Amino acid sequence: MDVTTILTTLLTTLLSGGGVASFMQYKQNKKAKELENDKAASEQWRELYAEQTKTVQSLREKLHAARTSLEEEKRQTLMCRFYVCEKLDCMDREPPHAEIMKEFKQVFEK
Repeated sequence: MDVTTILTTLLTTLLSGGGVASFMQYKQNKKAKELENDKAASEQWRELYAEQTKTVQSLREKLHAARTSLEEEKRQTLMCRFYVCEKLDCMDREPPHAEIMKEFKQVFEK
């Protein structure tokens, strides 16, 4: 067996036995597996993003409700301060802005 016979036998085996085709198939399988892994990772990130979006939206709703409640409490506190009476030791207690309220009533009655 000389070198040419060995090379001829090797080339014949590779070409006729599908050596090149199996090499090409191996590359295609490798690429398909990489694409499948990328697709799975992409789907996992998409699910994670959707979950985080829902969480952020629920937190925003809670924050909005808390801010609305706080604004209502502030408004009520200001109204109570507006109507509080400054005369503490007499029978004719009046709010400090009673004159303004009387003027408003007169305007609205006309």
